[in-house]
Amino acid sequence: MDLTVIERLMEMLQNSSLNEMEVSENGMRIRLSKTAPRSNGVSAAAPSMRQSSPEAMAAAEIAALMALPDVAETDEVVIVAGLSGTFYRAPAPGAEPYAKEGDVVEEGQTIALVEAMKMLNPVEAPRSGRITRILIEDGEPVTPGTALALLGRD
Repeated sequence: MDLTVIERLMEMLQNSSLNEMEVSENGMRIRLSKTAPRSNGVSAAAPSMRQSSPEAMAAAEIAALMALPDVAETDEVVIVAGLSGTFYRAPAPGAEPYAKEGDVVEEGQTIALVEAMKMLNPVEAPRSGRITRILIEDGEPVTPGTALALLGRD
């Protein structure tokens, strides 16, 4: 499943009244949830006062979300962390950052690093464009899906 698809699913879940969603594609399954699972197995959802069943409401909402039009080519792209670790903008302390706000980058160009388990993993630009905003400070911890930077069209 493409990272862009996962990002879109995350946005759709965030903008909906659903608490979680599960999608399967080409043998890969992803489950997204707004809330962390509770250790005792008790659901945190409040009782609903609606007339239709939760399953019917969820099915209708998912169908409506999946019918959303594609994002326009001119929109900014959110570059997200692919794994947990520490975010670094430069290859070494005191070195020039890989990319700064306003820099034009090419698709696949390294714009930062995420250190995980003593390994430096490049964060690459998903397309060509201009870095419009860096959202994370150097040395901050990140988790999968953490928004790192915004990439606009050049």
